[in-house]
Amino acid sequence: MNVKSETCFSNHDGKPLSFFASEKEALDSAKYAKKRYGHSLLPYQCDKCNLWHLSPKSRHTQSEECSYCTDKNGALKQLYVSKNKAQKRADILYKEKAVLLDVYSCPHQNGFHLTKR
Repeated sequence: MNVKSETCFSNHDGKPLSFFASEKEALDSAKYAKKRYGHSLLPYQCDKCNLWHLSPKSRHTQSEECSYCTDKNGALKQLYVSKNKAQKRADILYKEKAVLLDVYSCPHQNGFHLTKR
């Protein structure tokens, strides 16, 4: 079943995201989308709602919330597992929103953050 979130929206088009109660449910939906439509999707657990969403494989950049670093609004920054993953996210955001971002190493944890130029 395709249930839409009331709290989580696509960064790409602003539409509500589908959500799943478990990783298995999200994986099953991703497998169905691949078989039926040829779409390569990956499940991820959302930091906002703690449920599972799907991301196009080409847009997926593994990250988690940093335990220490915050943005200018006080929200925890995303911590990317590698410099390449952080740069991939920066490139996606530049392409979609024309926002230039730099990658830098987190001073507190093993990972990387993005910052505006």
